[in-house]
Amino acid sequence: MLIPTPKYGFAFCRKLGAAGAVVTAAGGVLAGVQPFSDPLARLPGVRELRESTVLSVLVVYVGLTLLLAAWWRIGALVRRPNGPSWRELAVTAVWWSAPFALITPLFSGDVYSYIAQGAMTALGIDAYNAGPAAMGGPLGANVPPIWQFTPAPYGPVFLDLAGSVTRMTGDHTWPGVIGMRILAVVGVGLLVWSVPRLARFCGVEPNAAIWLSVLNPLVVLHLVADAHNDALMLGLMAAGLVFVLERHPVVGSGLIALAALVKAPAGLAIAFVVPIWAAQLTGRWRGARAALGAVSAAGLTAVIATTLAGTGYGWIHTLNTPTRARTWLSITTDLGNLTGRMTRWLGVASVDEAMHAWWLIGLVAAACLFVGLWRRSAQIGPVAALGLSLAAFVVLGPVVHPWYLLWAIVPLAVAGSMPIRRAVAALSAALVMFVLPGGVQPGMAALAGAVLGAGSVLVAFVILTGLGRHQLWAPLAPVSVPVPVPAADGRASVLELR
Repeated sequence: MLIPTPKYGFAFCRKLGAAGAVVTAAGGVLAGVQPFSDPLARLPGVRELRESTVLSVLVVYVGLTLLLAAWWRIGALVRRPNGPSWRELAVTAVWWSAPFALITPLFSGDVYSYIAQGAMTALGIDAYNAGPAAMGGPLGANVPPIWQFTPAPYGPVFLDLAGSVTRMTGDHTWPGVIGMRILAVVGVGLLVWSVPRLARFCGVEPNAAIWLSVLNPLVVLHLVADAHNDALMLGLMAAGLVFVLERHPVVGSGLIALAALVKAPAGLAIAFVVPIWAAQLTGRWRGARAALGAVSAAGLTAVIATTLAGTGYGWIHTLNTPTRARTWLSITTDLGNLTGRMTRWLGVASVDEAMHAWWLIGLVAAACLFVGLWRRSAQIGPVAALGLSLAAFVVLGPVVHPWYLLWAIVPLAVAGSMPIRRAVAALSAALVMFVLPGGVQPGMAALAGAVLGAGSVLVAFVILTGLGRHQLWAPLAPVSVPVPVPAADGRASVLELR
């Protein structure tokens, strides 16, 4: 176990992570996803520095490695009896997120699509039938070419919120990015409120859950810095689960429905409301009554929210829009591409046909896993089963982005077993380092910058802290804290927080 010292204790780690965030943000100015009209390009030296891919990526990876090292070390401290409190961890999340408040996105330009689709909604253009090219103007120009003619795959709640942002920011890109980031911060704030409560219900130490979910660098970098709407989806979904566990299932089902009307995958949580709600009922047909109540509450919420938004149900037909992107993290896409080359050579099927076949196989396999997990939710725990189900749909799905894994990471952080949460922590660390900033082209120059930036910090960190093998894995070491835990989610009573 890593024994904290005054020099390398929590306060030091908080400052180290903040320094890493500042350096990463500075690198984002050089290598991030810049808008079509970028005022920062007029600053002295910025344009010249951006021309060096090695230098730009090196700066980003120095910051990423400092941030990741600080997070990993806090993971060793948070599980000790005298570790940091929930409030200290929440404040640390603010420290680490603050440097990204006013900059443009680092890894993904999706926020530019959000702004354009919000502007279309505000102007009365149906974003479910047309892409940003139909609107044109400066906001449409920022959208990557691959999404210029594609409809929005997001629910009416999100489009209505995005439209409210653009009504205030007009056709100004930078204020629009900040407005969308505020929505993401609201989602993260809901996670800060929800995660400790969910963890207590599920028998997991709350501070360890906060460390693995809210303080996770993936949240800071992809939900806050890149302003992904997954933050709002996850926040609403987690809050809904809290209300369900606290015996307010109608309210909880409604919140989960709102989460699904931001982004559809949250709707999967409705299925796991049923066993939680059924465990709170008495008499006959508890499962059927719980299912009817959950579906009715969610359906009524969806109808009311869609009517108020006035955008209609066109998003149901556009859910395949993200498949236009080919991501190497998707197993089924990689298999489709590999076998497609063979079938094309044999004259049997095209690459696209092979890829669609593998996507179908993956989704069917994920659906089977979902059914099996749902049926075993009483043994596994509904929240943990939800996390594993979402993990299956992400890993076996046609498109995998690092922030998609957060759909599973959040519920597994509050309800997963120790081996699962160890795997989640290791996966989070790997994903932080495997994604290049979005403003540079992948290649040898970017790879060189990443290796030089990360390698220099890791070597210095090992030398200065004397980090050994046992210390490296300390955040994943099991520590049990005896505490009585309520079992309102239908699981057996848990007598210790893991």
